[in-house]
Amino acid sequence: GVEDPFDGKPLEGPEGALEYERHYYRLLLSVEDSIGRIFAALENEGILDDTLIIFTSDNGGELKVTSNAPLRGGKSQLFEGGIRVPLIVKWPGKVPGDKVCNSPTCNVDFYPTFLEVSAVKRDESQILDGRSVLELFQRPGAKRKGRTLYWHYPLPKPHFLGGVSAGAIREGKWKLIEWFGKKEMSLFDLDRDPGEERDLAAIHPEMAERLQNKLSLWRNSIPPTK
Repeated sequence: GVEDPFDGKPLEGPEGALEYERHYYRLLLSVEDSIGRIFAALENEGILDDTLIIFTSDNGGELKVTSNAPLRGGKSQLFEGGIRVPLIVKWPGKVPGDKVCNSPTCNVDFYPTFLEVSAVKRDESQILDGRSVLELFQRPGAKRKGRTLYWHYPLPKPHFLGGVSAGAIREGKWKLIEWFGKKEMSLFDLDRDPGEERDLAAIHPEMAERLQNKLSLWRNSIPPTK
């Protein structure tokens, strides 16, 4: 592993920024090394070509050390730069290696996908938030029934990386961010404006209100954490 050289203390100024970059790239090298060891272990066991491998992330790049352009924002934020992440799938003979899939998915889809891949029957008492995306892995151009994606990110105070308390919903090309602290909304057309430069909430108030109501209903439907 890589130890934290900052001892939890933020670094400031040009030298601090440079040291953050050095630390960030050391972490990237560590990730690459770990992936290499996983591939080597699978190859040694003779199961590399029989194994479904997924490489992804839980958030976008940290803006202090990288850029997510042309996407707006980064880690800790609900702009696309913070929640749209790499997703690379490798499964020789089962998943085509030269295709790009443009259908939105979410990390909660992995568990039901693994259940389908392994033919393991799930515990019926479990509530699955995601859906299997095995078909999209195997046929990236497959047409699927549309879905709505939700995010909930309440914060008692702004995140040190720039994030603020908010929630978001995406339905088709439309994405709405609800800013909890300001009690405001931002609406974006991701097909025409993936960089989220033009807020359309004032131009399409009916769409903004509909999505906000749907986001609120979803949020209130989630059982409280015990």
